Amino acid sequence: MPLDDLVRQSMARWPNVPAVHGWLRLERRGRWMLVDRGAPGFDEARDGAGSEITSPPIVDFIGRNYGPDGQGRWHWQNGPQRVFVDLALAPLYYRVLGEAPTQALVTHTGWPAARIGRAASDDAGNLWLVTEHGPGCVDDRDLGALELDLPDDNGRAGTLRLLGEHAVRPLDGAPATALGFEPTPR
Repeated sequence: MPLDDLVRQSMARWPNVPAVHGWLRLERRGRWMLVDRGAPGFDEARDGAGSEITSPPIVDFIGRNYGPDGQGRWHWQNGPQRVFVDLALAPLYYRVLGEAPTQALVTHTGWPAARIGRAASDDAGNLWLVTEHGPGCVDDRDLGALELDLPDDNGRAGTLRLLGEHAVRPLDGAPATALGFEPTPR
């Protein structure tokens, strides 16, 4: 995971800062949500989904310092503190930006994806991709920008067309299990 220089320096200066869980959430379309459990009047049922972080510099900072640990738990490295992220669905959301023929696949963090190593669909109709950045789900608003040909019953493989052809296969098991990430790290 690429980290800002100031983040690396703070990690070296304060190596034993405890990690936090349960207050940063990534929602279904790649928006960062702050879950302020310590706020007066907090109600888990009403406020548990969090409130959107909308400051562009903060959103950019989170995206630049976001990635997985060795156990598939995605986190934001906030200076010396590791903030584990509760995932509504996926650790990354892929968007299709631009118009054909210059379309680009980009993560919700702004990282351009050049290589699709795997594509799969789940029972809920989500399209999952694994790129050089890791596993993620295509934002449902962008499904129309992709040419998708699902496998048929005769064993013909499906294809996904964007920046080349890639096989689309059904996931074996739940996306988190099949693609190796932890939706709610503890």
